[in-house]
Amino acid sequence: MPAAGNRVRWTVRVSVLACLAAAPAFAGPGDAELQRKIEKRLAKAGFEQKADIRVEVESGVARLSGITLRFLDLREAERLARKDAKRVVNLLRVVPEQPRPDKEIRADAERAVLRWERYGPFDAVAIDVADGAVKLTGWVESPFKRDEIEERLARVDAIRDVLNDLRVQGFSQGDQRLLREIHAKIYSDPLFERWADRPDPPVRVYVNRGRVTLAGTVGSTLEL
Repeated sequence: MPAAGNRVRWTVRVSVLACLAAAPAFAGPGDAELQRKIEKRLAKAGFEQKADIRVEVESGVARLSGITLRFLDLREAERLARKDAKRVVNLLRVVPEQPRPDKEIRADAERAVLRWERYGPFDAVAIDVADGAVKLTGWVESPFKRDEIEERLARVDAIRDVLNDLRVQGFSQGDQRLLREIHAKIYSDPLFERWADRPDPPVRVYVNRGRVTLAGTVGSTLEL
């Protein structure tokens, strides 16, 4: 009889585990509810008048597709969707109402970045534009600047996309010390001292993990 009792208890335990395994996982609102919530956020922000966005949600992941008129709106739509979704796949395309030549976009992009009051001697950003897409290369002093530069570019008319390949200066004490030592040594030299206090010196220094990169222009081979 004890053996039979053991079998009964085992059967009951297995049945309970099977029920738990078969029960659906309720980790948050359903996909349909989440989709409606995101669509409501977009409508409240006025996207029905300035974009054509389709929202799809699967397993808590939101997928945005369609078009916007500005790159700024593309970023804002993704930001709003992230408030509710655990992840956002942004497939939106920018179709400007009035396309502009790449040359004009580049001029405005350079003005937005290179004339920014926070753009300093430890930043070096190169800007290229092809078919309305801006590509950033070079480096900046902090990760915050990397993000802020992209935010500034989002306001430039007719930009379709921003490819942000900017690197960030090394954060270690050794890298920071080496960066400032090399910069001070360059701009204490008589050939460069006239540039010492300017935010846009001709030679920029990048240091990461002890490796040094110099970029910029010099007036003669004597300055190399």
